[in-house]
Amino acid sequence: MSGFIGDLLEGIADFFIDVWMLRRHRAVKGRPSNRWDEDAADVVVFNGWVIAVSVVVLVASVVLFFVLKLPGWISLLPIAAGAVYVGYRWMALVRA
Repeated sequence: MSGFIGDLLEGIADFFIDVWMLRRHRAVKGRPSNRWDEDAADVVVFNGWVIAVSVVVLVASVVLFFVLKLPGWISLLPIAAGAVYVGYRWMALVRA
């Protein structure tokens, strides 16, 4: 049970750190500041996108490698595309 509680506390701390980092990054770049709840909602949406993209990328890589028997470097292409997309979404979030 202590592992679950520790993971839960770590997730909560990670969320608050993500929101704080987003606010600090926007402040350093001179962007207008949003309210805390707006930034928290943006982080929740971003995290949702990251989870969804991660699941799709994992399924695509597994299908390419195990089902279609393609080489490993081709099976890593969805992972690279997912990383580029997540990076793009982060930059769009920071610029907003």
